Amino acid sequence: MGGFPKPHLQRIARMGAEQSKGGDGMFTTCCDSRDKDQQIRQSELAVRMCGVGMGLDSQLLAKGRGAVVTCLAKGGPAESDGQIQIGDSLVYVDDLDVRELMNNPEGAGKQTSTILANALLGTPGSTVRLGLIRQGEEGLVYRVLSRAPLQPNCQWVSAVN
Repeated sequence: MGGFPKPHLQRIARMGAEQSKGGDGMFTTCCDSRDKDQQIRQSELAVRMCGVGMGLDSQLLAKGRGAVVTCLAKGGPAESDGQIQIGDSLVYVDDLDVRELMNNPEGAGKQTSTILANALLGTPGSTVRLGLIRQGEEGLVYRVLSRAPLQPNCQWVSAVN
């Protein structure tokens, strides 16, 4: 789909509104409503899809070497649960075996991150079951968390206090 770059459209809209002097402002309204529609769609998507407030080491993920928790969103589901810690390794998300995903040549790199993000994200209030390995401990720690939207500009905790 061709057309003018967005700044050019806005300039044309302003010119059209100035030339119409008292007209219906059709150009400005059209461009403004398009921007507002896009903002509404993005905010609706953010409300429909949310996670547990847990950050993973992107470099390890990209190399297929693990999904290690590096930070927690202050007040988010993972931090509020109190059982997930910085340094834990995520090995299961519901029925998804993260280790198997990492060892699969087709799941390497960016695709791994996308698959994992899709497994962690969901609608507000929906639950996700996480299986984690904690350094220095045997066995898995299982946690069931409810997904929730994070507060805008929330703080991320990246070290154990």
